[in-house]
Amino acid sequence: MHRQLAFTLIEVMMGAAVMTVVFVGIFGVMTMGMFVSGTSRENLRATQILLDKMEGIRLYSPAQLTNSSFLLTSFTNWFSETNNIGLPNVQGCGVMYTGMITIAPVSFATSYSSNMQQITVSIGWVSGGQGNIPHTRSMSTFYASQGLYNYVWTNTY
Repeated sequence: MHRQLAFTLIEVMMGAAVMTVVFVGIFGVMTMGMFVSGTSRENLRATQILLDKMEGIRLYSPAQLTNSSFLLTSFTNWFSETNNIGLPNVQGCGVMYTGMITIAPVSFATSYSSNMQQITVSIGWVSGGQGNIPHTRSMSTFYASQGLYNYVWTNTY
């Protein structure tokens, strides 16, 4: 009688187990890659919002900087803004970013420190998707009353 060659049941089960481990690993790496990519996009958008606020503040006059009806100290922004972009009632979709602008005296003493203020823009958001992880970022700068505003708008340089 002629004997047929084939895999045994144990060999098939071991092969299936190895393939399962490989596929689970591949899908795990893909999932982690998508999560890291999404978090990086959220961080980049937060940095864009912070820079947008900072660049705007650099062009404010000293009177505008201390006017609470002109400079809103709290703001909301979205990952993708859709309506009323740049206004307090902005609407959008995706992750919601909430921020705060703090103006304080400088922490050092020099002959010109009375003409300076420290401005800090802080932003916070909760990652969409897995885990709902809270994030915060902040950026700080100094504002001089004889600074960029006078150079750009009044030409007193």
